[in-house]
Amino acid sequence: CMKKELPIFGIFIFIAFIFWGSITLSEEYTINLTVPIKILLPAPKFAIEGDVPENLNIRIRTIGWEIVKLKYFQRPVFELVINEPIENFTFNMNSISNDQLGLSPYAKIVNIRPDVIRLNFNMSVEKKIKIYPRLIFTLKEGYDIVSPVKIEPESILIKGSRKVVSKIDSLPTETIQLSELSEFTTIDTKLIDTLSNLITYDKIRVKVSFDVQQIVDRDFEKIPITLINAPPKKDIVLFPSFVDVKLRGGISILGTLHNDSLKAFVDLKKISSEEEEIIPEFQIPFGVKVVDYFPKHFKLIFRK
Repeated sequence: CMKKELPIFGIFIFIAFIFWGSITLSEEYTINLTVPIKILLPAPKFAIEGDVPENLNIRIRTIGWEIVKLKYFQRPVFELVINEPIENFTFNMNSISNDQLGLSPYAKIVNIRPDVIRLNFNMSVEKKIKIYPRLIFTLKEGYDIVSPVKIEPESILIKGSRKVVSKIDSLPTETIQLSELSEFTTIDTKLIDTLSNLITYDKIRVKVSFDVQQIVDRDFEKIPITLINAPPKKDIVLFPSFVDVKLRGGISILGTLHNDSLKAFVDLKKISSEEEEIIPEFQIPFGVKVVDYFPKHFKLIFRK
């Protein structure tokens, strides 16, 4: 009998919960809303200048049902339509209506901040700027990034007033968080929608890619050293003229290298005297480092 009564008891609990929710959501509550501001200009040739707030902070009082709708199903946006860009434009928020915020007639606006929006306008100009990725990542132990970070596209065209655009040299992507990387990585992301009322640009997707490989060491022997930037009419010889080098880098990159693909050189422009210590330089791929080289001592011989 007890087992038969349990489902019936559960149904009564469910019905009671529905009645309780209906009563609760029919009561009035006060909440704070953050509403984005979107300014609509009459023509793309105009642009906005000055400190423009990105959001309205609105305190409203309304029934629970509408609060649920606003919190989870509806994203109110305040659209300020500019019919004529006049100097020192002022919009008083006391004149805002429920319809402009997408609120029901039953909602009461208690407070709005800022209470006034002030705008200035100018002619729009264009500028091409760089895109840069915001990357936060960790690598698997023994691995490292072995290539430049590639961004596609590398730049984007923005439009805005000359005063605003002149201060912007780049735009960031959304923050990309990755962990325990151990292979070639590609991420699709987008630009942060910043300064949305001051500048306009195409809302494009951005691809960020880079290579991650296991890091190993590899020895290369008898790499010839070339002398560059020798003074005219001087016969100079380096002794010894070969070097052994230990490189550290990605396993696939080092696996493709040969003695012929490595370049070692001494720049004579950097040598101020015959007694100065001579340190060879190496032309090596991105992400590869010189761990050690031998011999450590070299001598310049000036032939007459």
